[in-house]
Amino acid sequence: MAERKKSDKPITQQFESGIDPDNSLLPMLIGGLVLIVIGAIVVMMFV
Repeated sequence: MAERKKSDKPITQQFESGIDPDNSLLPMLIGGLVLIVIGAIVVMMFV
């Protein structure tokens, strides 16, 4: 039981600090990169 409390403590600290381990910026970064590439292609079509 004592070992379980030790392993639960970092998890509760993450929840208290508002950090969501499942949520990352990677999808947002990939989406931004895709939009930049599409925008560059559109600009190149007019030049």
